[in-house]
Amino acid sequence: MLNVLLANLPLLLKGAVVTLYLSAASAALAAVIGVAVALLQLYGDPVTRAATHVYLYVMRGVPLLVLLFAMYYMLPYTGIDVGATAGGIIVIALYFGAFMAEVFRAAILSVPRGQWDAARALGMYGRLLMLIVVVPQALRIAGPPFVNTCIMLVKGTSLVSIVGLWEVTMAGRQIVERTLAPFQVFGGVAAVYFVICYCLSRYGRWLEKRVSYVH
Repeated sequence: MLNVLLANLPLLLKGAVVTLYLSAASAALAAVIGVAVALLQLYGDPVTRAATHVYLYVMRGVPLLVLLFAMYYMLPYTGIDVGATAGGIIVIALYFGAFMAEVFRAAILSVPRGQWDAARALGMYGRLLMLIVVVPQALRIAGPPFVNTCIMLVKGTSLVSIVGLWEVTMAGRQIVERTLAPFQVFGGVAAVYFVICYCLSRYGRWLEKRVSYVH
């Protein structure tokens, strides 16, 4: 029965490429959202802070699958149709952006106060202080937890098959319908996710050691 998996391996690998694309696009957008929300939480006005808190609690309190269903079934009734691929990327990014916002917020707060004081003593304030002193150090500190969040994001992309978006999980389901070999096929799907997440995990470990060495 291993021949079934080998015969359909090209289709699984094609689905894996789509999964990587969805993961990379969603992670990049989620990172931008996370940094923006973290900065608004720390330095925004009261109204902006309240809005970010609502966003964080909603995103972290509602399952990703429900958000995907809302995008796929509810948005068209409002006249908004962003397409399955773009909609999936946006929903995943909004969902995991809430978690990344906490990662970046904690990283900014983890920059030693001495660094802030030294920069102010040199005449750096506001955006100059953030861009030159705080943000570079915060991004280095946020590296390992950011990668861990990306691992969860990769596994979260498997849910987009529920709304008809084709990727490695959907490819596995299509192969099973033809071959009736779920154990072998979904074993291959699991192996694809494992390889992607394992590589990210090793990269996160490397970043963690690098950050510890720098400090």
